Amino acid sequence: MGRRTFDSFNKNLSGRFNIVITNQPDWSTDGVIIARSIEDAIEKAKETNCKEIFVIGGGQVYKQSIDIANRIYMTRVHTVIDDADTFFPAIDETKWKMISHEDHTRDEKHAYDYSFQIWEKI
Repeated sequence: MGRRTFDSFNKNLSGRFNIVITNQPDWSTDGVIIARSIEDAIEKAKETNCKEIFVIGGGQVYKQSIDIANRIYMTRVHTVIDDADTFFPAIDETKWKMISHEDHTRDEKHAYDYSFQIWEKI
């Protein structure tokens, strides 16, 4: 994840390795592996015992990683946020195939209807 995404959580995500990509040379926090690029983050992930690497944002990290990913787990929230500033890149359907799609309605935990999709690279 990018540093600003990490900062938005304001804590480590439990049960996983937290690899944060940042260009800030003095930035660090306990329990986080620091990487300077997507490629550096992947190399550091390979040194762990993880079985799958997840990219969780932000927008620049998504743009830099979509061409090297082989699967996308996407939650599409069905609303418009007027002041949104981060977006997932458009999915090129000549390169990706949706293999799963589940619709969900808003409930006590979710303010908006949403869909969960899984895409695989063709």
